[in-house]
Amino acid sequence: MKRPIIILGILITVVYACTHDHIIAPVKTGSTGATGSTGSTGTTGTGTGTGTGGTTLSDSVCFQTDVLPLYQTYCGSTGCHDAASHVEGLNLTTFANISRGIAAGNPNNSRYYTILQDGMPPRNSPKLTSAQIATIAKWINQGAVNHTCTVTTCDTTKTTYSNGISAIFATYCNGCHGVAPGSGGVVLSDYASAKAAGTGMKTNFLNAINYTSTTAAMNMPQSGKLADCQITQITKWINAGCPQ
Repeated sequence: MKRPIIILGILITVVYACTHDHIIAPVKTGSTGATGSTGSTGTTGTGTGTGTGGTTLSDSVCFQTDVLPLYQTYCGSTGCHDAASHVEGLNLTTFANISRGIAAGNPNNSRYYTILQDGMPPRNSPKLTSAQIATIAKWINQGAVNHTCTVTTCDTTKTTYSNGISAIFATYCNGCHGVAPGSGGVVLSDYASAKAAGTGMKTNFLNAINYTSTTAAMNMPQSGKLADCQITQITKWINAGCPQ
């Protein structure tokens, strides 16, 4: 009798395992961590890399397109923490330099994050919005990864100030053109001022975003040329008379 009982027990065990293995959740490999960190927690799994590249998940914040432009525009503008001026010895225009003040997974222990809540940028300089600061915090919590994202879709129908254009200005331009009088007398943070610049300085504006200005210093943004899609959006907006 012992042998049939043993066989029956084995069969029950196998059947139970086959009918319950679906409760074991699949494990995803997380994003690579920031430079200088190993084993940092990824978005949905664990990270073990050195902070370069990686495939982004659908909810991941992309450093190159979502975070770097904010530091370059609001902190690394000309005369501040850019490569040429590097005020206080800081150049906040590259991942390598920014990551030195970031503790992956811990925004509150990241100097280059907390300083944004402690009065920086200084004086009357344009400040980041709460949404922009939240984006940086989310990036840090996701492991502070140096993602380079490829934009595969582009909605060039978003060509009004309130739907498409102001968002581009907020990310790439308002660090210099967010508070009156603005660099070069240009303010882009409100519709009336942006329209005045788009209509009154049409040729110079288009040359600036296309990097075809007679003087390189007039090409904008100074941190680097916008994506072709973004240039198309702004061009359509200006040629249409800068609709709100």
